[in-house]
Amino acid sequence: MAIKKENNFQVSATGGAGTNGQPARFAAGIDNAQDFYDVQTAAPMSGENPANKPTAGMQGGMPKLNISGIVPLDAPTQYPEEGVDTGGALGPNAGEEVMAAPAMLKAQNNQDIAQLAAYLPFYAKIAEMPQASNAMRNWYRYVRSQVEGTQ
Repeated sequence: MAIKKENNFQVSATGGAGTNGQPARFAAGIDNAQDFYDVQTAAPMSGENPANKPTAGMQGGMPKLNISGIVPLDAPTQYPEEGVDTGGALGPNAGEEVMAAPAMLKAQNNQDIAQLAAYLPFYAKIAEMPQASNAMRNWYRYVRSQVEGTQ
C-alpha cells in the first residue's frame, strides 16, 4: 500500500529525504540482494535531492577556492638571487637572523607579557593548586620571570 506524497512525513526507509529519494544501492552479502535492488529501482524517484544541488559560491557541490596565488612545488624560484640555504643555520648565505628582527620579537613579547601581567594573580592560584600540571607551573614561573624582568 503506497502512502500519498503529502502524507509521508518526509521520511524514507532507505535513509533519503522522503520525497526527494536517493540513489539505489546494491547490498552485497545479504540474502536476496538482487531483489532488494530491484525494489529500490522499481519506481522512479520523485525528485532531485536538494542536498546535491550546488548553491551560490559552490562548484559541483564543493566551495570555490582561489588558488591563483599558490606557487607549485615544481615552479622555478621567485628569488634567484638568494641561495637555498638562506635563513638556515648552515651555508654561506644569511642565517637565521634574517627570519625575524630580534627587536620586533622583543617588542611583541613585551606587549604580550604586559597583557598577561594583569592575570598573574589568577594564574598564581591555578599554579598553586595540587592538581596543577608541571607544565602549568613552569609556564606561570616563566611569565612571572618575564614580568619581573620588564619592571
